[in-house]
Amino acid sequence: MLKKYLKVIPYLLLAVVVAATYAVLEGIVIRQMMSLLDYALNGDMEIMKQKAPLVMLMAAVLVPLGILVAVINNFYKRKANVTLKSYYVNKVFGKNIAEFQKENNAKYLSAMTNDFNTLETNLIAGIYIVCNGLAKFFVGIWLLSTVDPRMILLALALIVINLLLSMATSKPTKKAYKERSDLFDAYTSYIKEVLSAFHIVKNYNLQEKVTEDYYKKSDEIQHKGFLIERMLSFIFASQNLFFGGTIYGVVCAVGYFAVSGKVSAGGLLLVVNGLQNMMWPVMEISENLPKLFTAGELIKKIEKTLENSDTYIEEVDLPEFKEEILFDNVEFKYEDAEQMILSDINLSIKKNGKYLIVGPSGGGKSTFLKLFRKYFNPTEGKIYIDGHDLRDVKREQYFKHVANIEQQVFIFEDTIQNNLTLYKDYSKEEIEAAIEASGLAEFVKQLPDGMNTIIYDNGKNISGGERSRIVIARALLNKASILFMDEAFASLDMERAREIEKTILGLKDLTVINVSHVIFNDTRELYDRVLTVKKTII
Repeated sequence: MLKKYLKVIPYLLLAVVVAATYAVLEGIVIRQMMSLLDYALNGDMEIMKQKAPLVMLMAAVLVPLGILVAVINNFYKRKANVTLKSYYVNKVFGKNIAEFQKENNAKYLSAMTNDFNTLETNLIAGIYIVCNGLAKFFVGIWLLSTVDPRMILLALALIVINLLLSMATSKPTKKAYKERSDLFDAYTSYIKEVLSAFHIVKNYNLQEKVTEDYYKKSDEIQHKGFLIERMLSFIFASQNLFFGGTIYGVVCAVGYFAVSGKVSAGGLLLVVNGLQNMMWPVMEISENLPKLFTAGELIKKIEKTLENSDTYIEEVDLPEFKEEILFDNVEFKYEDAEQMILSDINLSIKKNGKYLIVGPSGGGKSTFLKLFRKYFNPTEGKIYIDGHDLRDVKREQYFKHVANIEQQVFIFEDTIQNNLTLYKDYSKEEIEAAIEASGLAEFVKQLPDGMNTIIYDNGKNISGGERSRIVIARALLNKASILFMDEAFASLDMERAREIEKTILGLKDLTVINVSHVIFNDTRELYDRVLTVKKTII
């Protein structure tokens, strides 16, 4: 992730250069205005009138330059956020399906919301504030040095003290932010579970229990946030006390020199303004350096969610499926399980063959299908496709040959057209053929906006059967070589399911593997083989 952030460093440098230019010009304007004040107090009105127009012009330039500073800073932050978030999402979808399914995906939600918000504050905005603060700080030193060069020693002392304070406070701050991030992971997971079980909470009158648990978890996070803010408050209060005392002491000393005539009135105001230009950036840097130090740990935590424990390298290309999928003495069990789910599986699936998989609940049908889909690798034995070990075949290429119809349907919040095509280009004839084959034609005709009708929130404004038919049409439109179906007809009425199954089985250039408990006598005969899975193939 840090490598990706390095790609936006040019935008950061541009933002810092523009901000530094603004700070330098502002310092020059302040210096010149204090000189004008001295000219006026000394009665040198002619010199003041000569120099005043240039000073006013420079002051006027500060207005558009200040707007440019804000625009470029916002552009840098947007670019950095988009770059890091795009990297993360791409990496998440690059994870192995098996590993993703066995993990609690609430940690990804927490990373993409809470952790990235913290990263934006602590790293993306924090590093800009520190760099911009340094530019303002050096301008402040320059302003002070024009009055007395010895002020540079004061500036160096402040830098050293500030760094020591930041280093001393970075360790407890890192720890606190990490603990808060971990709490957010658990909190996000809990909210996700409760909302997905909303009907159970209502039906069993569990509102009081859920509310109590929610309050407890929320209170833990708020308390941890309170502890972090309290810690930072003590740190900032100590720094402010030191810096405030320094400013007060310097102002008193310079004020004494001004009264005794050793420093002009303009010089006095210049010192006060220079101190402000130097102290406030130092305080900003002090606030953001501890946060900046925590960014590294947070990035490590985010990166850890992207790690695959299986680092096996797939090297075989599969441009097309030509002959068969072969199971050779395949056995499988899940991690940490004692017993095999599947044993002694020897099977040949021929190209364009039609296979029905049946069996008792818990017999291993879904697991069998997951092996076909390359979600898992066999514990023992091999699966071959056209003579290649399926484990060696590149995942992306294999998935190009595969279409899936599942019982758990996912619908995008978008038009029916986009849900069918999945944002790919198909001819009108191809789309109409898929609609007809899936039994969607009548449904689409009845809609006032037809194919442009919006489906909301995973299909809440359509029936379960319509959702299933959309997914079936989507799979048929994909024109894959292999179609995997997992209880594809569970949400359809029997007559409609029979018609669609006949249509699918009538497709010549398609290998069909259908796991189903919905079995029709007249369609059963259309399969090349019916496989009963009960720990093994019967």
